[in-house]
Amino acid sequence: MSHEEFFKNEAKKFLKDWKTQTQTVESDGYISYHYDWKFYDVGDLFFYYELDDKDEQDIKLARAQHYIAKMVGFKKWDELIHASEARLELSELLLRRFKNAQDVQDWEETLYYTGILQYGDEAVLDYARQYFDLGDRKEIVNLPADKISILTGKLKSEELNNFSAENNPDGTLRKDSYVFCTHCNKAFNFNQSKVIKETATSKTMVVCKNYPNCRGTYLDYKVLSPTIMYGQTKIAGLERGINALKTDFTMDTKVHCIHCGKEYLYKEANVVQFPDDEEPLVYCKHYPECDGSLIDMMNANKMGGR
Repeated sequence: MSHEEFFKNEAKKFLKDWKTQTQTVESDGYISYHYDWKFYDVGDLFFYYELDDKDEQDIKLARAQHYIAKMVGFKKWDELIHASEARLELSELLLRRFKNAQDVQDWEETLYYTGILQYGDEAVLDYARQYFDLGDRKEIVNLPADKISILTGKLKSEELNNFSAENNPDGTLRKDSYVFCTHCNKAFNFNQSKVIKETATSKTMVVCKNYPNCRGTYLDYKVLSPTIMYGQTKIAGLERGINALKTDFTMDTKVHCIHCGKEYLYKEANVVQFPDDEEPLVYCKHYPECDGSLIDMMNANKMGGR
């Protein structure tokens, strides 16, 4: 089944639930709507999107398609079916999980607080896969105390050491990050997070420092401190830096930092994400000891080198 066929089927399901509508006219003339829904809680979604009586009574397939597109972040159906492959995959993944307005709101808040949108469609898709594929693992945080244990010492350290590669596709959340938990509105160093383990299954989850008083997990964190990027995110930042300044640098160009006076290959420079900036910036290889940025780097070969 193609993506478009899948979305059309979901719109038909939405319309089927919409057609279960019954109306009650109150004594003051106010009309309330009720639905015996199976696939989508359409009444809840209509309330979320602040539909008026005219909209809620406009029960047509084209309107159902419109709301299917709206649920996954598009303004209209045509934008959805002509989206990039990554956005199409993401939209299908989301619709397989969305049932009501709370599902939609939770995802929208996740996008806002993580800032993942700035890294592009592929990064959002990767994040969504790991966010939703955690499945029941996310629910560990809500289990009663006798069903879980809190890891300490070496066991906790091992879990946090393995965290970045396994659970952090965009590279922004690291052990030295300073984070803000959107559940309890408290800030702390990421390595102060707790790690809990479900006794029956041995599944683990990184949760808020203030657990069990706070039931937030790392998925609710917003990074507050500058973060050094790695992997593909770093490479993309270095390439973006070359294009932005239209320099003659290549990845293998030897550069001279006029701040610290040291030389290194451009590909060894750091890429740093600051909380208030939309994109990561290129900084000296010796950041944070040296705060030289891309504009402070000179082509060492043209300077005579060392």
